Amino acid sequence: MQKIDKFNEMERIFGTRKPIIGMVHLAPLPGSPRYDGMSMKEITDLALADARLLKEAGVNGAIVENFGDVMFYKRVPPETIAAMTFVAGNIAREVPGLTLGMCVLQSDAIASMAIANTIGAKFIRVPYYTETYVVDAGLMDSIAAETLRYRKFLNADVKIFADVHIKHGYPLSQRPIGEAAADCEHRGLADAILVTGIATGAETKPDDVKEVKEAVKFTPVFVASGVDDKNLPHYKNYADGAILGTHIKFDGDTEAPIDPKKLSAFMKVARTIWPK
Repeated sequence: MQKIDKFNEMERIFGTRKPIIGMVHLAPLPGSPRYDGMSMKEITDLALADARLLKEAGVNGAIVENFGDVMFYKRVPPETIAAMTFVAGNIAREVPGLTLGMCVLQSDAIASMAIANTIGAKFIRVPYYTETYVVDAGLMDSIAAETLRYRKFLNADVKIFADVHIKHGYPLSQRPIGEAAADCEHRGLADAILVTGIATGAETKPDDVKEVKEAVKFTPVFVASGVDDKNLPHYKNYADGAILGTHIKFDGDTEAPIDPKKLSAFMKVARTIWPK
């Protein structure tokens, strides 16, 4: 079987081999504990504002995520899938040229894949993809086999971006992150591997990114939490891209809107390190 060059696939999807991806964190959706009656139009307008800022700044892609829905289900109910499909579909239509991905928390890769295939998103982020983790919601088992088969069933052109040793999670195996990444590449067949710090917005250890990069040979590696314009150069020699969220928000608040000045400062550094 002919192997697909995953780095070439990054260029096909994002227009660059080293993409910068921003987060579009959604307000609490209907049915979630903190939902306060905000209309779907209002929720969508907030998401569209952030998506437009990302595109205008030259960011290559955006992940739409139900960040406001804490405490998260392991598998989300129909109202969450419907709401996320509605918002993401509007972004796809209103902000053309911004490559979209989906992340349905806690780690519902099946819902993510279904939404992505429906609205034309090109990738999904799966926080708990391989291995078993202890998290605040209990135990999170691997969903890799099910996700790969569901993608095949849909015949979906959707890439799988998988976290290893994900923030807020503690792998039961307790093995080195490089070993986990190697299995994620060879057995999980991930299209990209993401490395994070210990919590949302927490800085990722450059040594962790380096260890993962040395452990995988055919798969792009992204630094995926705590990235800002000051620490991005630390990952230059190891990361194949970056996912940014908290540090481009007003007051460093993950749930706040994007601060255009912080976003601009980040992209100035990013394009120095990884020119288009």
